[in-house]
Amino acid sequence: MDKINLDSLLLFDNVRKDEAIETGVKIFNEFLYRDYIAYMESEYYSVQRWLLQNTESEDINGTFWQNHLCRLIAESGNSLSMAGDGNGSNPIIDKIAEKEIDCLKQLYNLDWCTVAKRFKDEETSVCCAGTNGGSARREQIHEAMSHEDTGKTLEMLKDYYAKNSFGLFEKYDAFIWDDRLIGIENYDKIKFERLIGYERQKQSLIENAEFFMKGFKANNVLLYGDKGTGKSSCVKALLNRFSADKLKMIELSKENIDDLYKIMELISKVNCKFIIFIDDLSFEESEIGYKHFKSVIEGGLEAQPENVLLHVTSNRRNIIRETWDDAASGSREIHFNDGLQERMSLADRFGLTITFVSPNKDEYLSIVRGLASQEGVSLPEETIIEEALKWEMRYHSKSGRTARQFINYLSAREGIRH
Repeated sequence: MDKINLDSLLLFDNVRKDEAIETGVKIFNEFLYRDYIAYMESEYYSVQRWLLQNTESEDINGTFWQNHLCRLIAESGNSLSMAGDGNGSNPIIDKIAEKEIDCLKQLYNLDWCTVAKRFKDEETSVCCAGTNGGSARREQIHEAMSHEDTGKTLEMLKDYYAKNSFGLFEKYDAFIWDDRLIGIENYDKIKFERLIGYERQKQSLIENAEFFMKGFKANNVLLYGDKGTGKSSCVKALLNRFSADKLKMIELSKENIDDLYKIMELISKVNCKFIIFIDDLSFEESEIGYKHFKSVIEGGLEAQPENVLLHVTSNRRNIIRETWDDAASGSREIHFNDGLQERMSLADRFGLTITFVSPNKDEYLSIVRGLASQEGVSLPEETIIEEALKWEMRYHSKSGRTARQFINYLSAREGIRH
């Protein structure tokens, strides 16, 4: 076995810097010069400990070691992965990648079972242990590393990056922004099929998203209306419908809204579609942040990237709170109407506005019946309706949220009794 030189990795720098990889290479390079490496027992078990604690999912039908290496390759953000992600191919980068692929294959095929035998650890060695392929997605990386032809491996890696992106965008579908992108592992998996009612609103939202995903011009969306009517759930349902087509969602708080340009610049070159989601947005009359936001969504010098849409929910049609002073008095501002129109024009910058209003009694009960059916509540319908009306009166609200909370309670109560 030739000595492994991690310093030769220019593109896959994350592999070079990885603690488990670095320690593993140290162990195997010692095998070239010594018959017995008992003094490295501590390093051997540290690799196993690291793999056992940090293996996030069993994505391939290989070993824990191979699984870890494939994850690093999949997530690597470099000139090759960006080129494979739809930004053009560079012959020089391809040549460097071919050289590095040979090193990666060395790492992939390390004979950990021989090392385990030296430490009488054949039966419990994590490095040798096989995983059971929980996901087919990264299996392509495993197949690429197993292929004998370096050129074919390169093409398979490029194809993987084109389908799945790279770095954080390969690993996560949902993010929050807090001075940087933070991936969300367990985001809300709500689907449109579980959202009862508001069919026209859902269809408008889905149709706009379909235009966006197919590369046509689509509109920024304002979803406004009464609380608890499913505005936020509908936006999150878009991610679950289109995530397989490389739709990503970034949740942005009002407090960080000045970072919109920074976020757009960060994601503009990534070959994914992004929805920037701002939930429950509103501005007080005294706030001027809305002017910055307005310039971003339309009218600013810097254009909104073609791979980005904004989806905003609000309980107010005009987003900026209007006061009785606005309606009754123009004395505080010489051109009162101009100021009012400026504040109202923010909502007009959204190409698509979708209204959600609280359901009437019949619509509320229809939502209750639909949710009860989904959850398999076995009570008679008349009992469900009677209790649903009592629940609504107690909480003073007819809404999808109230219906969902009621059915959660009913389902739990029924489960306990059985």
